[in-house]
Amino acid sequence: NIQQTLDVIDTVKKVLPKCIILLGGPEVSYDGETLMENNQLIDFIAAGEGEQTFRELLDRLMDNREPSEVAGLIWRKEDTIICNKPRLPLSLDTVPFAYEEGFQQLKNKIIYYETSRGCPFHCQYCLSSTTGRVRFLSLERVKKELAYFVRSGIKQVKLVDRTFNCNPARAKEIFRYLIELDGKTNFHFEMAGDLIDEEMLGILSQAPVGMFQFEIGIQSAKRETLEEIKRKTDLERIEYAVSRLIKMDNIHIHLDLIAGLPKEDLFSMADSLNKVLRLSPHRLQLGFLKLLKGSGLREKAEEYNYQFTSYPPYEVLSNHVLSFTELAGLRQIEELIELYYNSHRFNHSMEYLSRQTAGDFFLIFNQMEDYWEKNDYFRYSHSNLSLYEYLLH
Repeated sequence: NIQQTLDVIDTVKKVLPKCIILLGGPEVSYDGETLMENNQLIDFIAAGEGEQTFRELLDRLMDNREPSEVAGLIWRKEDTIICNKPRLPLSLDTVPFAYEEGFQQLKNKIIYYETSRGCPFHCQYCLSSTTGRVRFLSLERVKKELAYFVRSGIKQVKLVDRTFNCNPARAKEIFRYLIELDGKTNFHFEMAGDLIDEEMLGILSQAPVGMFQFEIGIQSAKRETLEEIKRKTDLERIEYAVSRLIKMDNIHIHLDLIAGLPKEDLFSMADSLNKVLRLSPHRLQLGFLKLLKGSGLREKAEEYNYQFTSYPPYEVLSNHVLSFTELAGLRQIEELIELYYNSHRFNHSMEYLSRQTAGDFFLIFNQMEDYWEKNDYFRYSHSNLSLYEYLLH
């Protein structure tokens, strides 16, 4: 959202010319000095974790002191842009609980919560791979805050931990605790499927229906692609764990694929999509690669002949194995997956088509895309579209 933010800053400065502008977040942390050189209205950038940087900056502004000792700060001194020393990783228990004052302004909103920062993996499309070792909130504090959500009657809490179960023993303890609380709150976790072992499956089998939902990133079923992006994953263990979870039928399972990864051409993309949909997840998200600033793939964009938008979110337009036309076709297939698979309005029809094609879901959606293209259906909204006409053809 950097461009929208810069537009807002321009407007604010016209109305409140003395307003101090501080930016933070991954988009400005990686190349903050250049951003400030190109945008004279920005006064400060908090690079990296911002909680302590922000507090120390406020202290110095209140006392009219120069912020030269504030770690993690990029700032402007007359015509010079100064980059202070980097901020060392915080101890998470020093960060205040974000919801201490309650949820009065957050009625019917999703509550976001983190119990850890960092990621143990090194996926080259992701900025989390650059954050170093994983740091955790103390279990005592996590339990206290999770219980607070449940007692407050929050409908859904989305945990933003990059890989919630990267420490399996800790994840099991938290799952047990939430099941014991026996609340009505739904908790959403991003999980590594190959770290779900038999003990964890046993614990999860005791969860009430609707208490948990899991998002599991597969990204690709092509081993060569996974090696290229340095994603260490055991596809067989993921398949086993997901199949068990689906059979348990008490946890909503959301699986992810990414189109546009290195060496993932249209044929292997079809294979990846088929393997994932044959697991019968409740939802498949077919995402499209973004070449984020600071990510490994952006550094190798020339090697893979990546063409991508110059503006955020830097989405891929083509690469060494996928043309723009092929990616455009995959976007239309993604729209059809949303309408016909993820909506669950056409489960019986999808099952019928799967039987007719021996489980070739890519063929189903590819032919459906041709049909829609021929009849100009992509030009219209289809919130309640029936498969009937398509089936007749």
